[in-house]
Amino acid sequence: MNTNADIAIKHWTAANMRAAIDADQQIGSTADLTQESTGTSVGAAAQQQGQPPRNGDPLYPLSTVGKIFMTSAAGQDMACSGTAVTSSNQSVVDTAGHCLYWQGNWVRNVIFCPLYENGRTPYGCWSARDLEVPADWIGARPNDLHHDFGMAIVAPNSQGALTDVVGGAGWAYNQPTNQPFSAYGYPAGFPFDGQTRQSCEGSTGTTWKHGGGTVISIPCGMTGGSSGGPWFIQSGGNWYLNGHNDFTSSIQPWHMFSPYYDDTWYALYEKAQQT
Repeated sequence: MNTNADIAIKHWTAANMRAAIDADQQIGSTADLTQESTGTSVGAAAQQQGQPPRNGDPLYPLSTVGKIFMTSAAGQDMACSGTAVTSSNQSVVDTAGHCLYWQGNWVRNVIFCPLYENGRTPYGCWSARDLEVPADWIGARPNDLHHDFGMAIVAPNSQGALTDVVGGAGWAYNQPTNQPFSAYGYPAGFPFDGQTRQSCEGSTGTTWKHGGGTVISIPCGMTGGSSGGPWFIQSGGNWYLNGHNDFTSSIQPWHMFSPYYDDTWYALYEKAQQT
């Protein structure tokens, strides 16, 4: 979906940012969430190293993590989290599909603010010029979040192209799930306020069957607003995006779930980096 980048930037005053509510997703005790014993990948595994920022920011790769602001079709200002990912157009932000498309409608006024903290954005914000989600997310039945993927393609800001300025996280897909994940995001639900980045680091993933596919959980107490924030794995000293905060469930309290990054995720990424 094409968007108007100039209108988005003008909409997001400091007051509107602070007033934005979290875009939360929860599913209840449903039989459609069954733990699996396997932690192996289901397709050909692949990974791509990240791109450090031009200024050598020592915070990389966490310099790629930021807060996403959007306006729902109903006019409600909302917030999620996201990650600048290495890409040929230097402009791709990975997030949850429900942060961009929900209940039959696209959001608008989408901006991405890396390293957001208490209203401060050291490199400014980048506004989306296009939004992408998988076709099977648009057609997903209720409570099927296994392909809840989303990507925003942003326009350059006054500092330059997104990943040139803040870096682009490396990515991986079709990876084993029984390995440590480190999750980051901007939870806004109690006891958090959405103004600072939080983390759940080094927890091993558990595989579940959900909806039409696979999801992963890790122990994590982050709340709404963290949706779309990255899950990183590490290999050979490098960090790779391999999941995102997506939903919670009463079946497994104090855990966060992510869709499994599979061939569908990669196809969406390929489309986004060529947009």
